[in-house]
Amino acid sequence: MPKRKKKGEPEMLIVSFCDIVTITTAAMFFAMLITVQEAVKIPVFKPTPRAKLTNKTPVFFECRANEVYYLDKDGLDTQVSKLLSTLSPNVRGGDVQNFLKVIQGQEVGNEYYKVNPTYLLAAVMALDPRPGAQGESWEGDALEQPNGKFQMILRQLDKNTQYIAFLVRDDSFNAFRHGRRAAFHSGFETGWELLGEDEPIKFGQGGAQILAQ
Repeated sequence: MPKRKKKGEPEMLIVSFCDIVTITTAAMFFAMLITVQEAVKIPVFKPTPRAKLTNKTPVFFECRANEVYYLDKDGLDTQVSKLLSTLSPNVRGGDVQNFLKVIQGQEVGNEYYKVNPTYLLAAVMALDPRPGAQGESWEGDALEQPNGKFQMILRQLDKNTQYIAFLVRDDSFNAFRHGRRAAFHSGFETGWELLGEDEPIKFGQGGAQILAQ
């Protein structure tokens, strides 16, 4: 004969046990789902801001070898104008050989660049990087350090009338992104243009303007 349950003997709560199993299984499923989602997450890339017209003046920096170089175009323009003003009209309008002979030995440049004189006769200022010259690295947030070269130059500029234009080599997007972020934090608008690996930096009449973004 089957054993008869004694009065007052507690019953096994099957329903509560099933609820516990269900909740535990659901929790494990969601944990696995989150783990898989994080493992295969597709990175989100922020698009480059659209260019816009501006009446501000560009201040140029080159991003090369993952370092940032200050062109100081205004300073170079002043040197070139001073050099050309010392030449006679016959020399300025003459042939290339005569022109180069006259300006030979009169170097124009700064800490990072030399002006290539062969382009001056065509009213183009082309810049050659000085061998061994080092720019400022982006690593360690160096471009945002108050005592760094980049920040010192930015403090000399006027964000209301000037914006930062980056000339970017294809090996230096890390430097560009950190430089753009540092300029933005200092209140400057920025623009950029991609340069080929060996493409020279040239400024002349009729060139395309780098728009602020």
